[in-house]
Amino acid sequence: MNPRYLAPIILISANLFFTGSFSLVKYLSTNVPVHTIMLIRFLAGPIYLGPFFLLKKKRISVTNWPYFLMRVIFGVCAMTCLFLAFKYGELAKSTLIFELGVIWTLLYGWWRTGTTPHRYTLAAIPLAFIGIWAVLQPEEWTQFQIGDGFAFLGSLLNTGVFVSIKELRHDHDTSTVVLVSYILSAAILVIPNLTSMPTLSMPSFAGLALMSSIGLCGQIGMVMGFKYASAGISSLMMVSIIPFTAISGFFLFNEQVNALAWCGILMVISALAIIGRWQ
Repeated sequence: MNPRYLAPIILISANLFFTGSFSLVKYLSTNVPVHTIMLIRFLAGPIYLGPFFLLKKKRISVTNWPYFLMRVIFGVCAMTCLFLAFKYGELAKSTLIFELGVIWTLLYGWWRTGTTPHRYTLAAIPLAFIGIWAVLQPEEWTQFQIGDGFAFLGSLLNTGVFVSIKELRHDHDTSTVVLVSYILSAAILVIPNLTSMPTLSMPSFAGLALMSSIGLCGQIGMVMGFKYASAGISSLMMVSIIPFTAISGFFLFNEQVNALAWCGILMVISALAIIGRWQ
């Protein structure tokens, strides 16, 4: 298939997998602690990718430990905040706020390098914040929900993930970055689970296994899609997770989105797509 058509199909499929995984996280978090959900999620890396490395006799070579540790620490903290946001807040709003990490990464790069972003990108930043306001619709600044706060904190922490991955891609391939990051993240999450490991029922365990499996499929699909697509196509396709989670939240969790909120969602999607294309 022509990569022009293949890449959007892969990226949209990846976001469908992510949406399914996130929906299961929200459903499971009512009975399963977040640190256990996180552990099972990261165990998918060595379980699925470990045999691949063995069969291919692929050697794991790590040359940049500082950025790997940065990737792991920020990744564990960011995903914990996102899953807590799903637990205490709404699926669509939490995902939308978490995606602001793209803007924080842009602003960090602007501060770090001193390079002024494209004028379209600069115009898109206030558009994104107006869209966020339209989604949240707070009457007062004190009316934000705890889930929104976790999602916002997660978006800030996700900046460290973006920065570290960009550096690691210079001298590490994708499979190595994913496998090593997942192994180290799982090792960290073993600690809280040793102190309070819950007794899982068979349906909960099956749900966790499905959540981690389709989440890893989304991760692999995202990497493959970015390989074949331009920056503009990639950014536009990846923000499709926002309406996907809004639809999932409506049908599965009875989350209501009014007309103003839908306008805000469209504004944020447009802003993130513009930033991804011209940053």
